[in-house]
Amino acid sequence: MKRIAVSFVVLAAVLLSIAQVNSFARPQSSVVGTWDVTIESPQGKRNAMLVIKQEGGKLTGAMKSQAGERPLDSITLKGNDIIFAITRNIQGQDMVITYKGKVEKDSMKGDADFGGFATGAWSAVPHKEDSAPAAASAAPPTAAGLNISGAWAFAVETAAGSGSPSFTFKQDGENLTGTYKGQFGEAPLTGTVKGSDVRFTIKINAQGQDLTVTYTGKIENKDSMKGNASFGELGEGNWTAKRK
Repeated sequence: MKRIAVSFVVLAAVLLSIAQVNSFARPQSSVVGTWDVTIESPQGKRNAMLVIKQEGGKLTGAMKSQAGERPLDSITLKGNDIIFAITRNIQGQDMVITYKGKVEKDSMKGDADFGGFATGAWSAVPHKEDSAPAAASAAPPTAAGLNISGAWAFAVETAAGSGSPSFTFKQDGENLTGTYKGQFGEAPLTGTVKGSDVRFTIKINAQGQDLTVTYTGKIENKDSMKGNASFGELGEGNWTAKRK
């Protein structure tokens, strides 16, 4: 009788442990898809897109941002714990950024380690496909009289320092072209002017790393404008500009 009771207790404990494992285990398919990621980096807040796939029972992925797309070095999911790593070239040096976090029903969040030099929080939510068209449809019409064609002197402030590039713009309606000149040499630019909103991008090579820099801002008057600049993985900054 005692042996039967002991066996029953052991069987109950085994069944309970199996039930607990099943209740906390999260299938790999639960993280497969596209995620909008917000990262608190040493240079400030930045956004990226994380794409996770399942191939042959193994998770793979890639991170997309204004600096381009790079595959993940690794990604693992154990229960609700997710860990993934990616190597970035920062100012000529390879840096492994490791993301650790928890997977919840419709979100993920945790902490990122920037090669042992700094840490920051990160979070992710499922990507919304319809967000881009909605933003595009909300663009205001071109306002008459605002033309920024000509030479401009810029002052750019970032967490890593400041710079004083110059830009020469040619505006044709809402279309914007021109040239950048600064510490990274010369580069063509393309963009738009819609109402008082200006946006343009340049592609430069910073210490061996190809980088897309995006400037967005407001035209204050015919001789002044200001806004923000995104340097991809390197962070963000503020800028002001005066017509020469």
